[in-house]
Amino acid sequence: MGLIVGFILVAVMGVIHHFGLRALERISGYDKWQPNRTILTVFMGLLVLHTAEILLWAVAYLALQSDPLRPVFGQLIQTGGRTFGDLVYFSGMSFVTLGYTEMKSAGAIRLVGLMQSLGGFMVLTWSATYIYSAWQRAFRLAGQTG
Repeated sequence: MGLIVGFILVAVMGVIHHFGLRALERISGYDKWQPNRTILTVFMGLLVLHTAEILLWAVAYLALQSDPLRPVFGQLIQTGGRTFGDLVYFSGMSFVTLGYTEMKSAGAIRLVGLMQSLGGFMVLTWSATYIYSAWQRAFRLAGQTG
């Protein structure tokens, strides 16, 4: 069950990321007189997009940790309680580093975390390719080498 839920969440994240990049392309434009502005707009937009994705995963973990779903998915275990900030931390670490945190997971939620790590790697590399392409286009239009 955790693998299926994780797969669905990664698919949703892919759709969000796609439309986020499309919106970012419209917002940043390609100003041949200000290529640095274009690149910095893309960078800040990606920062906002990735942060939003991490927060959405934290909300998903919060839902999966609710009383009706906890018996199905297991739990994230941490000494000293668990806050939404802890779930954001777990989500962020899963998103960027394959989930190595002080929080332990037990049950099917481990597979959700695994899928977040895979999805995080996928959108991070997608974003790296996007910013590289934006760099090339912005400085090519400006007639500079960057």
